[in-house]
Amino acid sequence: MSKRFITLLRHGKVDGPAALYGHTDITLSAQGNTDLFTAITTVQQQRPITHIISSPLIRCAQPAQEFAEATQLPLQIIDDLKEMFFGHWDGIAFDQFDEAHWPALHQFWDAPASAHAPAGETLQQFVARVMRGWDLIANNTDAEHQLVICHGGVIRIIIALVLNLDWRNAALFKQLHIDYASHTRIEFGDMANSLPIIKWIGVIKE
Repeated sequence: MSKRFITLLRHGKVDGPAALYGHTDITLSAQGNTDLFTAITTVQQQRPITHIISSPLIRCAQPAQEFAEATQLPLQIIDDLKEMFFGHWDGIAFDQFDEAHWPALHQFWDAPASAHAPAGETLQQFVARVMRGWDLIANNTDAEHQLVICHGGVIRIIIALVLNLDWRNAALFKQLHIDYASHTRIEFGDMANSLPIIKWIGVIKE
C-alpha cells in the first residue's frame, strides 16, 4: 500500500459582486480563471495529479474539464460537492439585501447550526451530503493524487470531518479563511488503518 494524496482546491474569484453564491451557477472572472490555473500548475508540479474531481457548478466544472482534456486525466463530477444552498439569499449581492434581511443573515453567521437561509439548506443537510462526497474520494484507493476542485464551505466541512471537529462551531466558517484558488493537502499514509493527515490549509501561490 502506497501513500495517497488529496488536494482540495477552491475555485477562483467569480465574475460578480460580493454575494452568497451557493448553487448559483456563476462563471469565474478572467483573473479568477488565471489564478485557478496557476494554482493547478503549482499543485501538478508538487506532485503529479492522477485523477480530477469537481463540483458540478460551472465555476469548478469548466476549468476541471479544460484541465482534464489538456492532460487526458480522468474527471469525475460529484454532485454532493456543491456549495451550500442559500435559498432566497443565493446569488443576491449583499448591497441589494433588504435591511430587514440583515438580522437573519447575522444570526446565520453567528449560529449556522441553528439558523439557515429562508428555503435554504440546513448546515446538517450540507454536512451530510459533503460527507457522502468525501467518502467517495477518501475511499478511492486506486488514485495516487486526486485534485478536488470545489468550494470554500465544502473544504471547511472536509477539514472538520478529517480532524473530527465539531462542524457546528461557527468559528469554522468565521475564522478559518479559505481563499480563492487556494489549496489544502491531505495525505493518507502507507500503513493499513493510518489516519489522514492535513499537511497544509489554504495555500496560495504569491
